[in-house]
Amino acid sequence: MAVLVLALELACCLGLGAAALHLLRVLPDLRWDERLSWSFAIGFGLLGWVLFFFGAAGLFSGAALLALLIIGALGMVFLRAGPTWQLGRPELPDWVLILAFAVVFTFDLLEGLSPPSDADSLAYHFALPRQFLEAGALVFQPRALDGAIPLLTQMTYVPALGLGGERALTLWTMISGWAVGFLLYSYCRRYMDGRIAGLVVLVFLSTPAVLYVGGSGQVETRNALFVMMAVVAVSENFRTGLLRYALLAGLAAGFFVGAKYLGLLFAFACGLGLLIRGSRITQGAVFSLAMLAAGFQWYLWNWLHTGDPVFPLLVGNYGIGNVALWPQEFQAYFVENVLRMEQAVSRSLFWFFAYPFKATFAEAPVFESGRTGLGVFLILVL
Repeated sequence: MAVLVLALELACCLGLGAAALHLLRVLPDLRWDERLSWSFAIGFGLLGWVLFFFGAAGLFSGAALLALLIIGALGMVFLRAGPTWQLGRPELPDWVLILAFAVVFTFDLLEGLSPPSDADSLAYHFALPRQFLEAGALVFQPRALDGAIPLLTQMTYVPALGLGGERALTLWTMISGWAVGFLLYSYCRRYMDGRIAGLVVLVFLSTPAVLYVGGSGQVETRNALFVMMAVVAVSENFRTGLLRYALLAGLAAGFFVGAKYLGLLFAFACGLGLLIRGSRITQGAVFSLAMLAAGFQWYLWNWLHTGDPVFPLLVGNYGIGNVALWPQEFQAYFVENVLRMEQAVSRSLFWFFAYPFKATFAEAPVFESGRTGLGVFLILVL
């Protein structure tokens, strides 16, 4: 049952994304690997987006979730026509790469088959979808540590857990984590030989960040789908000037906005790039509208419950919203014991530029780069 649910949710993401790319008239321009990787990235975001409204309407039932996955999977019909997969005869370097990928995949599969164990997954990444399923609807859940976070990525955990149980959930995080590597491969293939692109992906998938987070409930690896897709779409907009790519970039950036507060900074950077590079304000306007449509729902949800769309940022710092949920006394405690505890360097212009070098070559424990970051590995590979 877990494997069937996993296959159905994978097909749903591919179908939703393929239908969206077809409507945007992007699909015919793509190679087979781009068709699959782009479709999954956009479909993954669309599934999380749609499930918010299912939850808000109290439709988190087995029948409704199954119907959604089946309807979404029908969109795979748009993947029928297109370039075929040309596979040559593997040579020795290819077999070395295949063996290396098999080793990395084995470690990720062990994580995908293991019960959830990391603190964040047990505390909220997996716990919240379970609570939503038990309630049959979304339930507002502010947390003392970081307020009420956007949950677009966690919404994709709901069908896997609700229809296939814990095994389907953990395998879904593994598969969706590997999808980022496939998206990276399809982008690298535009500029590199297939073996070199495969080597880049191998480096990415074997970093501690992906090995540690990819098969857990933590969202960073899956959010990379949205970041990478937005960057690819922005670069295509620069190359072609077509509005369809500005719209696609807005959707991807909006999904990141709906998945994490830091997505707001990323979306601002993408929009600013389009405004600076484009000769017309239309590019930025189309991007912004798409981004708002894709990412607004969790901010509206927070505003309705707290009066602060980015709770607790406004209520804690400016008193905007329901101060009873985040009193000023707690804000002072939070700043002193949480924010400053995680500040490894002082705030200055010097550290603005020097921070990446210290985080890479002379890590502080608070950076956690020795456990989950790139560390010096990227430098050694270069």
